Amino acid sequence: MMSTIGCRTKARALGSISLRARWLLAAALACAACNGAISGHGGTDPGGTITGTGGTGSVDPGKPTASTTPFDPKTAFYATSKVKNLLTGMPVTDDDLAKVSATGAAGLQELIATWMTADPYKDAVAAKMVGFFRNMFQQSGFTPTEDFKIQLLQNGGFDFGNTRNVGDDAFPRLVQNLQDSFALTAWELVKEGRPFTETLTTTRFRMTTAMKSLYVQIEMPADTSQRSTSTTVLNWSIDYSGNAIPIEQALTSMVWSDEAPALSATTNTGMCRGTGTVATGAYKGTSVLFQRLLGFTKQLQDYSVNPSTTICNDHPSKPYFTADDVSDWQWVTITPKVSPADRTPAIQPYDLPSLRTATTLSLSLPRVGFYTTPAFLALWNTNDSNQHRVTANQTLLVALGQAFTAENTIVPFSPAGLDNGHAVAGTECVGCHQTLDPMRQFWANQFDYNDRNDFQAATRTNPGNPRPTGGLVDEFAFGDVRATGSSITDLGRYLAMVTDGNGLPRFGIAVAQQLCFYANSSPCSESDPELRRIVGAFRDGGYNYGALLKEFFASPLVTGAAGTGSYAAGQVPVSIARRDHLCAALSNRLAKPDLCALAYALPTTAQASTARIATSVAADAFSRGAQSPVTPTEPTLFYRAATEMLCENIATQVVDASSGAVYLSSDVPGAINAMVETVMGYPPSHPLHAQAAQILMDHDTAVAQAASGSAATKATVGLRSAFALACESPRALGIGL
Repeated sequence: MMSTIGCRTKARALGSISLRARWLLAAALACAACNGAISGHGGTDPGGTITGTGGTGSVDPGKPTASTTPFDPKTAFYATSKVKNLLTGMPVTDDDLAKVSATGAAGLQELIATWMTADPYKDAVAAKMVGFFRNMFQQSGFTPTEDFKIQLLQNGGFDFGNTRNVGDDAFPRLVQNLQDSFALTAWELVKEGRPFTETLTTTRFRMTTAMKSLYVQIEMPADTSQRSTSTTVLNWSIDYSGNAIPIEQALTSMVWSDEAPALSATTNTGMCRGTGTVATGAYKGTSVLFQRLLGFTKQLQDYSVNPSTTICNDHPSKPYFTADDVSDWQWVTITPKVSPADRTPAIQPYDLPSLRTATTLSLSLPRVGFYTTPAFLALWNTNDSNQHRVTANQTLLVALGQAFTAENTIVPFSPAGLDNGHAVAGTECVGCHQTLDPMRQFWANQFDYNDRNDFQAATRTNPGNPRPTGGLVDEFAFGDVRATGSSITDLGRYLAMVTDGNGLPRFGIAVAQQLCFYANSSPCSESDPELRRIVGAFRDGGYNYGALLKEFFASPLVTGAAGTGSYAAGQVPVSIARRDHLCAALSNRLAKPDLCALAYALPTTAQASTARIATSVAADAFSRGAQSPVTPTEPTLFYRAATEMLCENIATQVVDASSGAVYLSSDVPGAINAMVETVMGYPPSHPLHAQAAQILMDHDTAVAQAASGSAATKATVGLRSAFALACESPRALGIGL
């Protein structure tokens, strides 16, 4: 098995950790794994608590299709350990190995189907896939306070100046909603048995109440100016008494509370709450009211004097969005208004009672597929120069795994949208722009350059961004598809039609390649017969994503059980366990959700410390204009240092912890055996189980003897060090060993 993780590993002292013990563990176990002396039984899985995604339905992976030819013990262990870790984060068991050893790839397919559909694994698979979809569909990576200044406006929306002035946790939870919404949408489509091509065409999205409010708010007129004299702008006020005002009362009176935050401290000075400085304050516009819903009360200024003076500073308040409003996921269907120029909302963005029950939103802006979500558009902000070119290009990269190049041979029916300023005749730029510029019209005809619905009128000195009129024409020309559309609702259908020229859909190839990077941290060869077989089965099975997972993860492309056009037998790449894989494995195996503290909206000091360390561990990512995702593979010094610190930090949470301890120094042998089986993933009957346990035991004894303090303190120090050692082993930090 080709490995990018060598048979030596760097170590640093934890207290008085034995460097020799660390080297022995890494060298003996990694090299033994490389030599392939592997067979045996496994233990039982701990009863973990893994958060699911909600919704109804169940994934349908179909029946096994692979051969029942047995796997040798070595291949069975490598393959089953790798696949189970990738899909669930859990260690392999005796029963798993027995099935795969006896019935080979067919047995592995049975296990994969069970993990996807049955407890205790189905929620773990869902969580792993939702995390995968966040990256695959490029829904994360934006900076909310900066990148949403376009869609939600500067001085409104998420533009708080300082997030310390935002009360409680509604804002960070809404940001997480934005990242999760389409990922959850994709997974729920899978659970409903819908073709995965619907990720290109869906107008149904998983949303919370707060998400529904945000979608409507993006469509509201630009109204952040508190000096506005418009008679159409919303007028509302804040009651500075600090008393609670229920949402139903506020909607009637348009007087909203300045109630103190319930979860976060108020440190801002210059507030008016409860001081008697002023009883109420007048505000204008829904943009600033949306901020109040999130827990931010904007400064109150006196504009009757020049220059204006500040009466009350920006400060945090209790959000009107409740905990349920950022967690009540449900299907919401987006329906288009008759006129895209209609700016009157069917439901006001601040009418939370109505939004909570709404399952349909009538909007002026089209919301179709992954490429029109607020998260995607915030990540790939456009402007009056780029004019949605980046949006179109990133859409192709996600959907087809390819982008525009000067070598494109197909051209649109017409040059509509071609910008002669960017594509001067006779230059190399024309090759890209002659297909890119017409395609960007799918967005430009319905979204302005701020991905809003303002469409600034032209003036004598400014060309503006006038709303397109007349018969709108959107041109699609890519690969082997050339078509004309009238709205962005046509785009997804055209994307699904593109083939590689040899009968396979580019969308299917792109999805399979993303899984190749997820499993192996490297691409599969597109000419590989095995990859083409899997993509063909995906297409012929109606784009059943559950069946794709079953076929792909039991394939020699992942297991290395046989040679393929991408890798020789046993030569599938081995990679580091990047952040998502590592944190999921530690959390699920130790039955402690979010052990890396990455999802806490308001983390404690200890959780914030853990999260800072975890975020320094290499993670999956993507970049602008790149056809391949970013999947670091090497155990660099930075990776080793970060994972060592993370393991040491987690050791204090799971060994002799004041609450929720997983391992107790009162039973060192039992704790050591459990570490070998859960953290390192060696079943009890595995030949390396006893060797690993002995190394950990010797290490525990040496560190405890060298530690200072009472006998109990020594025992705790020794066992925590042993945990860190197990956590840093190649089996824990590698994918495929």
